[in-house]
This record gives sequence, C-alpha cells and structure tokens, in this order.
Amino acid sequence: MCFRQRLAASHRATDRPHLPRGRKLENRHSTNLKHACHVGAVTGSEARYRIQSVVEMTGVPAATLRAWERRYGVPSPQRSATSYRLYSKRDIAMVQRVNEMCSNGMSPSQAARHVAGLKEFSETPEIEAATEQQDPFERLCDDIVKAARDFDVQALEQHVQRAMFLSSAWLVYHRVFAPAMRRIGDLWHEHVISVGQEHMASEILERSTKSLLRLVTPPRTKHPIVLACYADELHTLPLYGVAFELARLQVSPLILGARTPATAIESVVSSLQPIAIALSATVTPAPSRAAELARTYGEAMPDTPWIVGGPGAEAMRSEIEAAGGTVGGYPKLRSLVIEARRKRGTP
Repeated sequence: MCFRQRLAASHRATDRPHLPRGRKLENRHSTNLKHACHVGAVTGSEARYRIQSVVEMTGVPAATLRAWERRYGVPSPQRSATSYRLYSKRDIAMVQRVNEMCSNGMSPSQAARHVAGLKEFSETPEIEAATEQQDPFERLCDDIVKAARDFDVQALEQHVQRAMFLSSAWLVYHRVFAPAMRRIGDLWHEHVISVGQEHMASEILERSTKSLLRLVTPPRTKHPIVLACYADELHTLPLYGVAFELARLQVSPLILGARTPATAIESVVSSLQPIAIALSATVTPAPSRAAELARTYGEAMPDTPWIVGGPGAEAMRSEIEAAGGTVGGYPKLRSLVIEARRKRGTP
C-alpha cells in the first residue's frame, strides 16, 4: 500500500470507532439521531455534533472537512473515547464562514487564516456567549457606526472587510451596509457627527458595495435599466440597493451616479434605448426647482418609462406624474420593468 493509500485509510479509520468482531453497526435512523445528541459525559457541553451532522448543516463534504482540519487547523473538533470527531457550534460557524469565503473566490488557506484570526471565534467564553446572543449582522452594523463616530478610518475599513465575508452580497448590503449608512446619516442630521465623518463612511461603504455588486450582477444587456440620482442628489448608496434587487431579476443596471442632469439622461436614452430609468431622491428640492426638474426629465425621455423613488420623491408626486413619470419604490419599479420588457419582447 502506498503512502497516500495508508494516509486515506488512517483518516477513514479515525472517523469510525473500532467494533469488536460480530458486533453490528447501528441502523441508519438511530445513527442520525445520535449525530445531534449531546455527548457531555465524554466531551463537554460544546462539542456534540458528529461529522455527518456538520456535512448536512454546512453542505461541506466530510472529505473537505477533514482536509481543512489537517491542512489549516480549521475546524478543530474534539474526539470521543471511540475516536469520533465531535464538533462544537463554534466549529460549525467557522466551517460556514470558510465555505462562504471560498464561494466568493478566496482560497481555502486564505479563508481559514482569516477566520482563525477573527475575534468572534476566540476561545474566550465571554466572547462566545456574546456571539451567540447578538445577531452578527447587527454587531457589524454597530461596529461600523461606532468607527464612523470615532472617525477611525482603519477600524471602519476592517469592519467593512469582515462584513463582506459574512454572508451573501445581497444580505451584507441589506443587513449591514444600508442600515449602517442610514444610522450614520441620522447622526449627521442630528449634528452628532460631522459631514466629514459622514462622507468618509459613505466613500468606504460605497466602494465595498460596488465590489459586492460585481459578484452578483449578470452580464450587461443591450438595453439596460438606468439608475441615477436626481439632479441635486448626492447620496448614491440607495442606487446600489436597487441594483442588488435588479440582479435577482437577472437584470444588469447601468449606474450613472450622483447629480445626474436631464441632459445626461437624454444622451443615454439616445445611445442605449434603456428599458427604464429609475431616479433616486432622498431630499426634496424647492417647489419651483422640483417642477423644473420634473419637466426637463420628462422631455429627456418622452418614450422611456421612468420612476422616482426615495424619501424626497413623494413630495414631488404631482410634478413628476404631470411630466409623465411615476413615483414609487422597488416593487413598482419591478412591475414597470417587467411590463416594459414584455412590450419590447425582451426576455
């Protein structure tokens, strides 16, 4: 037997207890029940899941779990008296995180090193207890807001980087980045933080959001959905929230960014014949300015469906609708896009 065969045989042996001759293995049903049983008498209160249970919970094959343990030390299960691997909740959380990072393109060795260095996976009981009690999305959102309040650029970038590997791009944006930015915006409106702190946080979060969006955006289509900010609007992060939702429809958006004038929209309409255009307005312009903007936007895209969303849109409803536009959030945009694609015969 060659070295590789002996090594593989030894790994198989350590996952199965040695049975005396003549003794039968338990039936599959009883074995599955015992996978999730608490084995405190042998291993303590934490390590209680056998390898097959971890496979079912994480989707990571048993062979991969053993390889990660052997090569990188992640996870690090205990052993029962009969040599079964027994995994704790902490082990399972680490496996899930490594698996998510690998799915996002990181190598297993890099992912394992990153996860092993995270404070939330420390062996300290107090940290483990806090980790179980607080939602990880909320915790990172709190950390990002605190770093912005402290004007701590390094800490803010570290927390944002950790968030990017927490879960799917869609969940990270909606559960961490978007709520953190809303809270930071509220702090600025309440004069708790400066405009400099708000801009710092916006720049870092927007840069990371763009990276996440690239992971889920389908290939660019001939006739895109255009996303842009109203002419006087600076806040671009809401556009990315809409872009994430459109990606779930397999729609690739074209994002024009802040302060997009009607002339820019007219140029895009002429060149690309977009399916629809969505404008974001978090702040309502003065009444005379609102009427002027709505009119010029309507003239720039007379035959293209357009919609305005955001906190500042409702106050401009009459002007926007008079110019041929629609006011509403993503559900209305989704309906508008589906209808516009149907009329064009676009799949």
